[in-house]
Amino acid sequence: MGKRYFIELSRKDVGLVSYFPGLEIKDDPDADWIGGVLVPALGPIAKRKGAKIQETPITFWVGVRGTARRQAEIFLFVTPAYPGATIERALSRALESIKDGKVHAAREPIPEEAFPCIQIFRGKFIRFYGAFDSHAWSSLLAIGWEDNAPELHLTPMCGLDELLEEAGELPVEARILSVSTGEECRKFQSRH
Repeated sequence: MGKRYFIELSRKDVGLVSYFPGLEIKDDPDADWIGGVLVPALGPIAKRKGAKIQETPITFWVGVRGTARRQAEIFLFVTPAYPGATIERALSRALESIKDGKVHAAREPIPEEAFPCIQIFRGKFIRFYGAFDSHAWSSLLAIGWEDNAPELHLTPMCGLDELLEEAGELPVEARILSVSTGEECRKFQSRH
């Protein structure tokens, strides 16, 4: 890959929260819930031609934490938290296709344990990588199955660029800002 791109995002944002048990990956030790379940479910949103969906950067942050229902579940935070009725309905339909999930359970601030994983913008899938979780090297987030529950994994980006591009996902570095709000970052991104 010749050029490298980055997008600035902010944790000072509120996300529309859904959560899922991740059972689709429990029988495959090499499965990645983000690439194998989430991206295919979101495919219809990326293909929509409406101006509102095309011009709104829809970002997905992911984390894994325990719940009253299960040992651990996959929490998905979508920004903007108030995307408008058209986008919210499209998101709801897409995410309802994922097994046993609780779609649009709440709106809450993005926690420290959540990391950006995917963005849909102008009909393209952007797959984020970065120096996540205090690792100095560039890592790609993946969610696998371990000890009877979903678990977040970091995979070094080395050599994954071509595989992501073949899958139709543009690899982009996520730089998480501590000063700007999510709304400021989205406005800047959609103007260029």
